[in-house]
Amino acid sequence: MTAQSTLTLHDSETAQIQTWRAITIAACIGIAVVAITGILVPAGLGWDFANFYDTGRRAAAGQLMNIYDPTTTIAGQSPQGGMAFWGAPISAWFYAPLSVFSPEVALILFKLGGSLAYVAGLILLYRHLRGSVPGSPLDQTRFAAVFSLAALVYQPFWTMYRVGGQTTPFVFLFLLLALWAHQRNQPIATALALLGAVLFKPAFLIVPALLVLLSDRRLFLAIAGVFGAAALLSVLLIGWPLHREFIDVLLRGSQRPAPWFFNSSLYILADAFRPVQGSAPVPGGGGPLPDLLRTGLKVAVLGIFVWLALRSRKEHWSLPQRRHFNFLLATSFCLLLSQVVWEHYLAVLFIPLACIIAAGPQLTRPARGLLLAIFVVALFQNLIFVMFFRSHVAIESNAALLAVSLVKSGTLLLYLLWLVRYKDLLFAWQTKVPGTPFAATDGA
Repeated sequence: MTAQSTLTLHDSETAQIQTWRAITIAACIGIAVVAITGILVPAGLGWDFANFYDTGRRAAAGQLMNIYDPTTTIAGQSPQGGMAFWGAPISAWFYAPLSVFSPEVALILFKLGGSLAYVAGLILLYRHLRGSVPGSPLDQTRFAAVFSLAALVYQPFWTMYRVGGQTTPFVFLFLLLALWAHQRNQPIATALALLGAVLFKPAFLIVPALLVLLSDRRLFLAIAGVFGAAALLSVLLIGWPLHREFIDVLLRGSQRPAPWFFNSSLYILADAFRPVQGSAPVPGGGGPLPDLLRTGLKVAVLGIFVWLALRSRKEHWSLPQRRHFNFLLATSFCLLLSQVVWEHYLAVLFIPLACIIAAGPQLTRPARGLLLAIFVVALFQNLIFVMFFRSHVAIESNAALLAVSLVKSGTLLLYLLWLVRYKDLLFAWQTKVPGTPFAATDGA
């Protein structure tokens, strides 16, 4: 190769780096614009925001025993909304500071807090994954651009702005902190971070439950000790009756069907075989077939989890790499096994999806195509679009109900398909995961 051709290649690489940097900057500006707009637009005052705002008001007013009854007055005043609270009793105090402010101001602060949690989580995730990308400046710059673009277009991140804010961003951040601690083999710190996530969203209790099955005795003892101590402290501070009510709320919630326009779970596919009324399946209708289909689907998903876990045991990974994979598996199958997955819960799926993005250079073209399809289908999680579609398109047949259910569950369905078809590519990338999490060095 001549000196002139070498210079030409260098100039070409420099131009590509500049292009990718420009894309990264544009994507980050786009994220900032969307976030600021979402914070300032007063959408969701009567939606999810009201749930947390009223809970904080009840806690601050000394009405903690009423947090699971959204119809009760608060210090003689009407509640902001009528949505039920699903969090742990002690977590009600998390929202008490919101009661100091008017609903309009508290709405902005709540959205701002969620935005900061998302930003912190994305920064941690990016810093971790860039260590698994080849060290050339071009590869690093390309990954930064693709990661930023993916975060910008991934619709589940933006649902919280429509509903007035959510606690899912804090779950996202706590899970990343748990990943950081688990990869470093710090069981107590891992358990504490997982506890933080579960206190905000008890539905994510599946993550530590699955992680315990995949890990050693030290983590089991740490999780059992931390969660047990937190439960005991909460009962001592608040009393058993409210906790008994909390358990009843969770049991009712686990049995309550959620229709396709709010639910992105795999299991809404089974409900597509129920009678249709008002563009939604009739709860309990259709005889035993829908319940049998749901059970069969859950058994199949659980079987895939066991298969991937056993298959991964054959890989020659370092202990940090194995712990990393186990955490991704537990996080993924928490969503894949959940019967109700609100749109914003899918924000957590970005953690394993970002790992697949980092594996980009090692992926085949079909694997990249399926990954792109996941992000395209995720666009239809947009709550504004979903509610508009529901209002203007009548779902009057099981075929139509099945079609919309496939779209709503499509993000998880395609992700599960990706895991089954391209697990070997993910296993191969796992050897590139840094031994020290969130480091910029290549830990291959």
